[in-house]
Amino acid sequence: MSLAGWILTVWLLPVGGSASPSEWELATEDTRIIVTVADNRPVVGCLDAGKDAANWSRSAMAVPLMAKVWTDSHEVATAWAFQQGVMDPASGRLTLVFANEEPRLLLRSIWRARPGRGPVEHWIEVENLYGRRVTLSHQDSLSLRGLRPHGPAELWWIQRGGGNASTQGGTFHQPLNGQLDLVLASNCEDGASPVPWLAVQVGDTSGLYVGWEFSGLGRIHARAGKEPGELHLDVGQNPDFKTDLEPGERFLVPPAFVGCYAGDLDEGSYSLHRFVLEKLRPALPSGCPDPILAYNLYLDAGGNLAREADVLASAETCRDLGFEAFMPDAMWFPHVGDWRWDPQRFPRGIGPIERYVHGQGMKMALWCAWTNGGLSADPGALSVRGPAAHPEWFQADYAPDWKPGPFWGGRLCLGCAGAMQWATETTQRLAANYRLDYLKHDIGPIVTQCNKTTHRHRYGVDASYWATMGYYEVQEKLRQACPAIILENCSGGGHIKDFGVIQRTHYTVTTDTLSNLPNRQSLYDSTFALPPLILQAYTYDNYYPVQGDHPGTFLWRSAMMGAWQIDPTDTPQW
Repeated sequence: MSLAGWILTVWLLPVGGSASPSEWELATEDTRIIVTVADNRPVVGCLDAGKDAANWSRSAMAVPLMAKVWTDSHEVATAWAFQQGVMDPASGRLTLVFANEEPRLLLRSIWRARPGRGPVEHWIEVENLYGRRVTLSHQDSLSLRGLRPHGPAELWWIQRGGGNASTQGGTFHQPLNGQLDLVLASNCEDGASPVPWLAVQVGDTSGLYVGWEFSGLGRIHARAGKEPGELHLDVGQNPDFKTDLEPGERFLVPPAFVGCYAGDLDEGSYSLHRFVLEKLRPALPSGCPDPILAYNLYLDAGGNLAREADVLASAETCRDLGFEAFMPDAMWFPHVGDWRWDPQRFPRGIGPIERYVHGQGMKMALWCAWTNGGLSADPGALSVRGPAAHPEWFQADYAPDWKPGPFWGGRLCLGCAGAMQWATETTQRLAANYRLDYLKHDIGPIVTQCNKTTHRHRYGVDASYWATMGYYEVQEKLRQACPAIILENCSGGGHIKDFGVIQRTHYTVTTDTLSNLPNRQSLYDSTFALPPLILQAYTYDNYYPVQGDHPGTFLWRSAMMGAWQIDPTDTPQW
């Protein structure tokens, strides 16, 4: 039987569930949605916080499907035809199947409501049954066009505060009125860009929120409708997105979600926090304290001048203070991209340090900017030029006089198959060979631009999508190979802060200015969308010339509101 014939057979079989020709209801503990199909499109017929709550969808809201594709450089309008809806009660998943005849494509609109508090999710899959390459156009992850708040409403959003929450963070709100046209552009390389989350609050009685489970470029677009008080929301990739889909391939339009709640904004945040912790975040190893107290070693041992005795002395301090994980930061390797213990400063490698840390009942952690390359001639290093180099893996070309920084360098594009394979092998090697319990990445593992023409992306606008998917695959394979490992997401601080990365890591750094006020500001902002338990906050003592950063409870407590990672600068003076 041909692939197309097999797919047609699957359409006609209600696998693991039941099909209905009319409508389907999905519900979490606090969000209910009724989905129908009309004019060959999914339609949201009801959206509320329960049967007795006000309906945000007073009229049917049709969900737009991909309007055009390209074949052999020719633009072709799509004509989607509804085939079947299958509801699987066990998983809470509804799959609506649509087909396009020329070119032959299959589109699945997938809705999911999981038990407990939290939102309903939606994503789309497009499969190429055409036999030749098809170029896909933009498709939103979630569209809710025609929302009707039942009273005066305000829209709330936050900036991620990635580098410094005092200058790049913030909590913002504005009223829903006829002039509203708000675009929240999500960019994992911009520390001031919004977290992909938006709440619509009606007084202190009820609200609605949306979010995007992806780390690449995208946006939430909120705009006023034609009728007074009407609101349109679109969540997903940027409107100029396009990418190629080869024969037999399946393209994922990343998940988004919508949640309803009764009460004020804090009630909505709490519901979302439960969803993040119970449904999105990976489980920590059994018996691991959460949040774990981590001791980060960089300046206190002399930075990249530190030697074995210095690191062992810091590990002893870590033990004496009662911290649970000991992490050498950007100071253990000889050169950027040469991710091995410096043989000059650490002739015995990590061995003595690892044995001491584990012998004292602590967890062995390590920092590594594993997507950054330099100029090392070592055969195992990641280098931009030289006999063992792979310049074709990087996002850019580098001049003959280019030099890396002390712990950053040329950046891999994980939309490149070779780069992704190298990163997969390297992260697993680090975890296995160094007996790591905890691995922290840094310095932009997801690129948003790339000049190479041999990678999976083809149009520039799809570079961040494929780089993100590559990053996700590296992280997922690492967790499969090392299921007990703890993963920390640092990217120049909190640049990558969203509902996709938190499904591949346990902790996300909240800001990169390790001071009492930025910590407090960042945790205030970010906890509207994300639970404080997963937000990693660092502390430097007496590093910045500001009040309140001397070693003591005021500084420490600024990070204890989240997952505290102490980063001492001068413990001998304590």
